[in-house]
Amino acid sequence: MIDPLFRLVIAVACALLLLLSAWHKVAARERFIAALGDYRLLPGSLLRPTAALIPVLEASLGLAWLTGHEIDTVAVLTAGLLALYACAIAINLWRGRVHISCGCGFGGAAGEDQPLSWWLVARNLLLGALAVLATLPAASRELGRYDWLTLALALAACGLLHAGVSQLLRNGAAISSWRRLRD
Repeated sequence: MIDPLFRLVIAVACALLLLLSAWHKVAARERFIAALGDYRLLPGSLLRPTAALIPVLEASLGLAWLTGHEIDTVAVLTAGLLALYACAIAINLWRGRVHISCGCGFGGAAGEDQPLSWWLVARNLLLGALAVLATLPAASRELGRYDWLTLALALAACGLLHAGVSQLLRNGAAISSWRRLRD
């Protein structure tokens, strides 16, 4: 069983992550199309339709998290989408293509070039696993007034943690590229 507050934190955090990610892809559409093309997983004719579909899918899932309807399905679809992103990154890492932008919203599409890394694969898989935790049955208890404060603080902590990890990944990639230049 999972505490209903923890389930709510997961739901709102996933919703915010997906909605912000969709927004960044729409706001920097051409950059996102370029990042998607750099992955070399789709033919050129499918880049624009796919670049239009991904933010719609992310926004739809984000809104679905907020409604709380069919949360098990939404959690599994979110985990599947994040696993798909992890697979796309892993394929390019195996190809040796580490210097392309991830295009993940808080990196490439946001105007900051975040190159691919195994840490991004791990981050996406971890976020997917957290989403799946929402499928656990919730304990039956009413949320109290202090739970709402806890929710706000937990979401702030999640946002700071995600931003911090993303910055560490960017810093690690930059340091790694500097070291390669010196060797």
